Amino acid sequence: VIPKKDPDILNFSGGLSLHTFSDHSEVEKAVKEILSRNSDSDRRKGIALEAGGSYDASYSSGSSNGSSSGGDTATAGSYSDTYKQVEGVDEADIVKTDGRYIYVADLNSAKGKVDIFDVNGKSDKPAAELCVTDNSVSTPDEAATADEADFDFDYEYYYGICYTTVSELYIIDGRLIVLSDDVQTEGVTTLISVYDVSDINNITLLGSNRQSGSYISSRMIGDELYTVSSYYLNEENPIPVCGNADAPARIDCGCIYAPEVTQTESFLVASRYNTLDYSSRTQSKAILGAASDVYCSLNNLYIYATYYNNSDGWFYSSGDATSRIIKMSLTDDLSFSGYAEVPGVINDQYSLDEYNGTLRVATTYYNGVYDENNLYVLDENLNITGSVTGFAENESIKAVRYVGDTAYVITYEQTDPLFVIDLSDPTSPTILGEVKITGFSTMLVPLDENTILGIGYYTQNEDYTYMEVQEGVKLALFDVSDKLNPKVLDSASYVDYYSSVTSEPKALVYNPERNDYVIPLNYWHYDHSYDGDGEIEVAGGMLNFKVEDGRIVQTYQYHAEYENDVERCVYVGDTVYLIHRDSDDELRLDSVKYR
Repeated sequence: VIPKKDPDILNFSGGLSLHTFSDHSEVEKAVKEILSRNSDSDRRKGIALEAGGSYDASYSSGSSNGSSSGGDTATAGSYSDTYKQVEGVDEADIVKTDGRYIYVADLNSAKGKVDIFDVNGKSDKPAAELCVTDNSVSTPDEAATADEADFDFDYEYYYGICYTTVSELYIIDGRLIVLSDDVQTEGVTTLISVYDVSDINNITLLGSNRQSGSYISSRMIGDELYTVSSYYLNEENPIPVCGNADAPARIDCGCIYAPEVTQTESFLVASRYNTLDYSSRTQSKAILGAASDVYCSLNNLYIYATYYNNSDGWFYSSGDATSRIIKMSLTDDLSFSGYAEVPGVINDQYSLDEYNGTLRVATTYYNGVYDENNLYVLDENLNITGSVTGFAENESIKAVRYVGDTAYVITYEQTDPLFVIDLSDPTSPTILGEVKITGFSTMLVPLDENTILGIGYYTQNEDYTYMEVQEGVKLALFDVSDKLNPKVLDSASYVDYYSSVTSEPKALVYNPERNDYVIPLNYWHYDHSYDGDGEIEVAGGMLNFKVEDGRIVQTYQYHAEYENDVERCVYVGDTVYLIHRDSDDELRLDSVKYR
């Protein structure tokens, strides 16, 4: 139990009271109390991870607070942008392009590496490698020589004690923003590094910040970066920090919040960082709670996590689940402005949507016998004003998309129903119609007010399992002009193929000039033989398609000669570039001309 403290008590209609602290010693006392209450460290670790937290030590506190023009790029609109949920709210990704270079986060590097490819170059290798651990830039050959020279002496990296992993990137107006998990002997922090890449031969660090905890997600609106991390409680350094990367300072005690009773052992840390004014103080807030992911509108940031309830007071079990949503205002210094609890598990960020002052949330809930699905409408204070519950029994939500006052929900067990839900009356959501199709979509793309594109899995009933098995990629086109009777217009299945787009919407590339789409499409096939010596065929590749006259039209399917997966695709002008790895696990660039 966290002691109540006057004068700052925030009471939310969802039943949550948040209290601030009068000084840092009270925060330390509260953290020690939580850790001593849950003294079983192994059990504690598992619970924190299930709640969306991260198991890490804390970064040692610092003593101070801290806080260009574009290069020669292709013309606007001639290169791909990251697929976003909300117009005007940019999302980070592992691949970005400015039309001249392609920047790729090397997720397998322990030294925080970003590979930079020249789209006009003749080599499939990076033109430069940026290392965020020391802000150095080198050619791939120079980097390989350096790695080989100090490999035997790099004990901490060799044994995984210290490492830096680039999580995601932004590119804006000649600035490359790199978000990394920085794991050092002092602990884990989210490192934010901003580089001037207007001259690729002279990349310079403009500013860097860090905040406690592992990186969860971020959004960018204009030049303002909003970053969320999850910081596992640590008794030695219990106060989360934020600020200049070289000397992050403890977050002010008045900006640290705690519920009257906490059920988590992590801090949710949210910060605002101006990527142009590097001398400005970073705004940060921390609350004792968990973070799984975020949804962000132009005015508000919603951070959510799933908690599991059972009778002995621990919040993880195989029983029922509750999703808790915290609302933070982007126009009022990241103030906490709402709180809600809704039954069930939130599938992903697309399950949430802000519209005309309301928040719509879709969840899957296990009632003790079977899964059922719900959609809730909440007002600006996150009070539930209306709901439709208990639909699609024994199925779970796989995709959600909101278009105005209509929600489209995909659920799945053996078939893929698309539900059309009317939200025009927020007090009384109503299911208008549904249509079923084999397989299931994990992503819904509104093409216009009457047409929805679904991207997901092709499934097939296997005799040896007596159930539906995922065996490929499937595109489905839905006609929703009659919301009472939605229809399947067309579908295309790719058996023995798989794509990162089925689990990551950002892997979808839309070209507005051509009005078509590109996705990675990799091949895997096992050729069974009676003697047990079957052969496996694998190949990287991509698919280019468009929708015309109610049909899915394949423009071009490319099969590469290499066996490694194509992880992402981007386009610049009339060329599609494919990011893949070679046999040495190094990132490489392939290119294909548009057909």
